Amino acid sequence: MRSLIKNQRGHIRTIEAFFAVVLLLSSITLFAKTQSTATDTNESLSSTAYSTLLSLDSDGKIGVLIENESWAEIKELVQTTLPLAAWFNLTVFDKNMVCLNEIPICTGSAVSDQITSLDYICAGINSNYAVYLVRLQVSAVD
Repeated sequence: MRSLIKNQRGHIRTIEAFFAVVLLLSSITLFAKTQSTATDTNESLSSTAYSTLLSLDSDGKIGVLIENESWAEIKELVQTTLPLAAWFNLTVFDKNMVCLNEIPICTGSAVSDQITSLDYICAGINSNYAVYLVRLQVSAVD
C-alpha cells in the first residue's frame, strides 16, 4: 500500500491521459460542428436556387424566355428572386448539352468559395417541345 502512495508517476500519467482524452473529444466536437454549418449553408443555397427556378417556371415562363432568347429578362427575374447578397450564374443548354446563351447571365464574380450548382430541366411551349437544361450556380456571402 505504501508503494502505491509513493509512486507519484502513475498518478501523473493517469491525469495526463485524462486531459488528452478531453482534448481529443473537444476537438472532434468542434470539427463536427464546423462541418455541419457548411453543409447547412449549402443545403440552404440549394433550396433557395431550386425554389427560385420553380417559382420562375410555374407557368412555363423560363421556356418562353429561352425560346425568345431574352437573356436580360431572365437575368432580371433571377436577380429579383434571389437574396441581395447572393451571386449567381445561369447557363442554358439544349438537349445535346450545347450552351445556348452567348452572353453570360450572372452577377459579377463569386462572393464565396462555396458555390452550389443546381440543374433544372424545363420545356418550351412551342409545337416542337424543345427540352432545356438550366444550370444555376449560387453563392452567398459567408
